[in-house]
Amino acid sequence: MIGNPRYPTPPRLLLLLSGVALVVTGSLRADVPLPGTQPEEGRITLGNVSQCRMCHARTASGPLGPFESWQGGMMAQAARDPVFRAALAIANQDIPGVGEYCLRCHTPSAWLEGRSKPPDGKALNRDDLHGVSCAACHQLIDPKAPEAVRFAKQLPPSPGNAMMVMDRRPRMRGPYRDDRRVGPRPHEVEQSAFTASGHLCGTCHDVSNPLQARDPATQPAWAYGHIERTYSEWLLSEFAGREKGGSCQSCHYPRVPGGGSPTSFTNRPRAYFVEHGPVGGSTWVQQATWLVWNGRDMNRLALKRGQRKARKLLQTAATLELSFPAPGRATLRITNNTGHKLPSGYPEGRRMWLNIRYYNGEGLLIDELGRYGERDDTLAGDPVRVPTLLDPQRTRVYENRPGISPAQAARYGMKAGPSFHFVLNDVITKDNRIPPRGFANAAFAEHQCQPVGATYADGQHWDIVTLELPPETTRVEARLMYQSVSWEYVKFLVEENHTDTWGRRLYEAWDKTGRCPPEVIASTVATP
Repeated sequence: MIGNPRYPTPPRLLLLLSGVALVVTGSLRADVPLPGTQPEEGRITLGNVSQCRMCHARTASGPLGPFESWQGGMMAQAARDPVFRAALAIANQDIPGVGEYCLRCHTPSAWLEGRSKPPDGKALNRDDLHGVSCAACHQLIDPKAPEAVRFAKQLPPSPGNAMMVMDRRPRMRGPYRDDRRVGPRPHEVEQSAFTASGHLCGTCHDVSNPLQARDPATQPAWAYGHIERTYSEWLLSEFAGREKGGSCQSCHYPRVPGGGSPTSFTNRPRAYFVEHGPVGGSTWVQQATWLVWNGRDMNRLALKRGQRKARKLLQTAATLELSFPAPGRATLRITNNTGHKLPSGYPEGRRMWLNIRYYNGEGLLIDELGRYGERDDTLAGDPVRVPTLLDPQRTRVYENRPGISPAQAARYGMKAGPSFHFVLNDVITKDNRIPPRGFANAAFAEHQCQPVGATYADGQHWDIVTLELPPETTRVEARLMYQSVSWEYVKFLVEENHTDTWGRRLYEAWDKTGRCPPEVIASTVATP
């Protein structure tokens, strides 16, 4: 079993997981069932997005209608995203068949309707490529609700790993009470507080490797195989305990200014409804996705709006404060304003760092830390000039770096240490990301998302960096930089791919669309 040193690696191994036999020849294969609604239960069919478009595209509120705002978000591109597709190929190389677990989140319709095999996505149809579609969220049922037992033989022990409980009926759930007076509709409507809660988001935003679980039918998703813990980070923060405005949606699904009607079916006004993006931390991959797919079934204007909104949201994520406690010294305080770690989300390639510039009295640059610029590198043997972080040894970089333990490395003939092979990783080698407000070490450790290689006290949602000022410094400029896909990760996805062209296609799109330039999410200037 991956990550469990009690199991050696003979050429043929029989594992028993929750009563399911897993036969291994040469390498592990993915065949661990997870609770929740299964594809064979009730022949579920999720509504086609083209049906949603008929009533929920341009509404009385213009381009901020649910359908068009959804088109501009990354959930609508979850199955097209070339970074995902390149990572999916390598995951299937490392453990044949494991890609089905990835497709559960990235295209729920394909998994529920039986098109997640083969696990490389070749069977996806045109509608599956819309990723996390409208019905994928609006047909979800709260696993803790009494009715959930009607739609899943086995309920999930916690949110996570796309363990969905899905309504088989064409019934759309949302925060509003159904009003029968509006006349006939193409689907039923039911009020559900779950739709507007952060617990719905937890369905896909606590991600764990089920092959590292003792029993995923009874273990919470956060108790094994850490891949991503955004939901847990929020759940254990102060934000989740707020009575108002503390859900994931309160930040990532902003309200449409002025309210209005979210549908062309009726002009009945509402005090508010939300954009359906959602707004996240991606400001580049929208361009790459458009280029790779030639814009098929995509809305370029909506994607550009999504980029702008993501950039605006990022600029609220942190604040910087410079002070000078003694001659020749400065302290920089970075405060996390989000409801999860900063940064959060998938760990591979995503990072944040400090760029510090020192100037003298004549306005000349004396020194710079965290400089981002070009250097010579190689890609599959060919020299290439790439932008990257030039002085990482002198730079405070905030990141989560999963890795492979020595025992795991010996088992698979790989190198121990930090690794992008996420389905083989079994340890976290570094996690110095800044915790959210309400952080508690014990609770985060229980959910396998404690700091690694860094120390934060309970309640600390900031970091303080001490700076030694070069002589003659008269001005200090500090910037907090963020990047969603690094050159190092792109390089890995190209060079490790031995089965299809997705790595190369990603690189070509990366090269033609600005190479994922970093964003400035906070800045400050001060004089000693």
